Amino acid sequence: MARRQDEKTDSPGWIPQPPQGGSWKPNGRGGRGTGRGRQFWRKLSCLGLSVVVVTAVPGAAGGAAHADVRRSDFYRYPSSQELDETAGGDVFATEPMKVTEPLRKASSRAMRIMYRSDGVHGKPVAVTGFLMIPKGRAPSGGWPVVAWGHGTSGVGPDCAPSRYPNLYPSASDEYGDMVARLLRDGYAVVGTDYPGLGFPGQLHNYMQLYTLARSVIDSVKAARKVSPQLGRQWFAVGHSEGGQAVLGVDELAARRAPDLEFLGTVPLAPSSYQAEFADDMSSPPPPDGPATAGAVGYLAYMAVGAKKYAPKSIRYTDLVSPEVMAQMPTAERLCYPQLVYHLATLTQRLQHLGNPEWARNHTLYQWFKDIHPARQRSAAPILLLQGGADTDVTPGATNRLDGDLCALGDVVEYHTYPKADHNTLLDAAYPDIAAWLDTRLKGRPATQTCQPVTGTEPDGSGQSAPRK
Repeated sequence: MARRQDEKTDSPGWIPQPPQGGSWKPNGRGGRGTGRGRQFWRKLSCLGLSVVVVTAVPGAAGGAAHADVRRSDFYRYPSSQELDETAGGDVFATEPMKVTEPLRKASSRAMRIMYRSDGVHGKPVAVTGFLMIPKGRAPSGGWPVVAWGHGTSGVGPDCAPSRYPNLYPSASDEYGDMVARLLRDGYAVVGTDYPGLGFPGQLHNYMQLYTLARSVIDSVKAARKVSPQLGRQWFAVGHSEGGQAVLGVDELAARRAPDLEFLGTVPLAPSSYQAEFADDMSSPPPPDGPATAGAVGYLAYMAVGAKKYAPKSIRYTDLVSPEVMAQMPTAERLCYPQLVYHLATLTQRLQHLGNPEWARNHTLYQWFKDIHPARQRSAAPILLLQGGADTDVTPGATNRLDGDLCALGDVVEYHTYPKADHNTLLDAAYPDIAAWLDTRLKGRPATQTCQPVTGTEPDGSGQSAPRK
């Protein structure tokens, strides 16, 4: 199948071309805003494994959540004929969904949805997710919609957020609390699982920018077919991998859903500069400090995403070391919080993590080029949010990303929260998110900063960005 227009591989040129037949070593600061080589590992190892395990993902220290459905007839993949006879956003199935008490109190309906989207290279795929409707009477024109993009949950079928009452495969309630707050503020919320999550026998297209973005956009189209209470106005809000995804949404929304009114994107600590992260992971950790379980987990999932992009051209060992390769069957199976715990028992012995020759595989090189956000000018304003204490997606990476977005001519309002880490950012930033969404709904012009400003945190530290 020919490549879709919105799957094209051109970029603003942030990655220089590798030498013919050779490997490429990027300069500057590393992926996720880290340093180079030993500096990168020194920064990570000084955190201690227990700290990384606790902070790498929402609720990682809390263990696994109880899935509402581990094996369900709902997650039966449609036939090829069903896929071929449908278009993006068409609905295959719905069913009621059990949710946590805060979500139940904030919603009038909660359900799973299965809908059609387009995967890598435009191939038709089925995707699952959830839809929740606020309580009360819909406003004139219908409920405004927030499309939620979740952060890294895993790559296997049990890692789909729609399988869990709290919307994440751990005991954490951060994502569920975020969705509940949006519902209470009068937004219908639809959350995609992303292609490859939920269905037995499949693996997730991890970090494939436009594949994720299309699944977010098509979730809104599907939600409006399920519920006539939903209006045309919508936003995309995402965290970490989901932050990367919603930046892709802003590039595609005008073409993918021209009949809807897309009002803006809120990426929280979005993933970026993944190629530089892979290059840093190719440097062995120093003898006096172990690798961090969270970083190894990210690398393993990247290998899965890259192989899904080009299974005939990319092998896991093109990106990971033989030591990490031995853990790939486990990485395919375990969701991220559980994988982090598993890897934490091994990282003292893992001394070689990435393949330092990864860029010799030009298809793998192209995958990293494809997944970096800020590739095209965005259609709607962006509220970019970053925690100053984040060690998963660091301020250095997001500062650079802000510059990339501004260079494209995007309308960006950038807030930083000095005390917030990767997960507490959701709570710290919510007052600014709510105010920004409301401002956009009222038709007021978005603020353009193109430089970091300090956000207001719950304890009163910092100052809010000026609003116009």
